[in-house]
Amino acid sequence: MRTVIRRITTAAAAGLAPLAFVTVISPAVSSADCEPGVEWFDPLANVCRPTGAPMKNCLPNGWWDPTIMDCRPF
Repeated sequence: MRTVIRRITTAAAAGLAPLAFVTVISPAVSSADCEPGVEWFDPLANVCRPTGAPMKNCLPNGWWDPTIMDCRPF
């Protein structure tokens, strides 16, 4: 009986180990106090962005890169 309990405990610990690792290692989710309806939080840049901000037309010489909020060449 002890062998069965020991095996179940070992299997449970092995199953929960990856969850514990991700919980400890993963960074906290960032947030900001943006004005609702006026701004939205950009987690990539960690800043508040105005709602409805126009995007540049990057065509035909480039593409829009949301990480820098600007155009990049092809």
